[in-house]
Amino acid sequence: MRNLAVGESGRVVRWLGKSPAARGARAFGLMLFALACRWPAAAGEDPRPAPEEARLKQIVARLASPEFAGRSGKGGEKAADYLVGRFKELKLAGLFDGNYDQSVPGLNADSPGGRNVGAVFRGQDPALRDEWIVLAAHFDHLGVRRGRLYPGADDNASGVAMMLEVARSIVHGPPPKRSIMFIGFDLEEIGLFGSRYFVEHSPVPLDRVKLFITADMIGRSLAGVCPKHVFLIGSEHAPALRDWVKDAKKSPSLTIGTLGADLLLLNRSDYGPFRAKRVPFLFFTTGESPRYHTPDDTPETLDYPKLARISQVIHQVVARALVAPTVPKWQDAPSHPFEEAVAIRDVLVLLARNKDQLKIGTAQLFVINSTLRTLEPILERGAITPDERTRVIQQARIVLFTVL
Repeated sequence: MRNLAVGESGRVVRWLGKSPAARGARAFGLMLFALACRWPAAAGEDPRPAPEEARLKQIVARLASPEFAGRSGKGGEKAADYLVGRFKELKLAGLFDGNYDQSVPGLNADSPGGRNVGAVFRGQDPALRDEWIVLAAHFDHLGVRRGRLYPGADDNASGVAMMLEVARSIVHGPPPKRSIMFIGFDLEEIGLFGSRYFVEHSPVPLDRVKLFITADMIGRSLAGVCPKHVFLIGSEHAPALRDWVKDAKKSPSLTIGTLGADLLLLNRSDYGPFRAKRVPFLFFTTGESPRYHTPDDTPETLDYPKLARISQVIHQVVARALVAPTVPKWQDAPSHPFEEAVAIRDVLVLLARNKDQLKIGTAQLFVINSTLRTLEPILERGAITPDERTRVIQQARIVLFTVL
């Protein structure tokens, strides 16, 4: 059907008809057509599309299929090509001087190299377009070992699916003020090599990167017993981002557990190199499950409604970062919220409740109960001191490293 130009009142009247009854009937039909096509969006309605469960499921199934050979070696090359294809479908420009690939050398002559894949969507605000938001996920996994395929559905096809769906949603939404990079990192599994190389060879000065967001394993639950939880790490260095995440969470079926990165001791994913450069970051994960790094990490075992809810939260945070007047800055002294104690308590309670399923031994259960006793007065008071936090974190590390 032809579009009707707003200013062409005579042509519109002729199309509607001459009689009042005919004009009324056809005007009503035109209104119904516009509503059906969502043209234009109703007042107050968010015009952005959102990550969709069916699309997420399709991407995970593809990347975790035997065709991609566990996304290592030839399979890794194929996964990188897949990302390039998806970025081109979205009409995104290549991040690296117009190219989509950034070659990543191996540690030495005997170790394999890889390639990061990146695309860019430029902001429209003259004052903000040179500020950058980065959304990333590593696409590599363990490959085929001793003849067995490690599909890597949750680790990390789930994160890649989120990134691609957020990219689609941003591209088809309102024009951003800031610019955004979408990056698929390679070689995460062998020591964060892809993200380390990127940080040392960034296509833009790192002080222009206002926020780095990544997700790694967002399709299951910690230990298989925390079905509602997704964990947020990194907000201790940009505390105002917590409110952004809280505002983005719409579903009561999702619980955001705020944790400090120091709980993990080591950098467990690609946020590490950005953290070392004092770039504000958020890391989303549902944590390790019993299928972690096994051939059983298959597409049909993921919780896709949960993956969709987490992806939608990340999308809302990214969309806000692209248009906000300012983005919360890095602060050196970490700010650990009281909610961290609540998250640790909730996880410990669930672990203890499922001790038989998880085969938690007497010594482990003793540490869990001891930590819960430490938390009792803290939760009752509604505040935690630095010394109390140090003790709780030490005990929680013992639990996490022995149970998972």
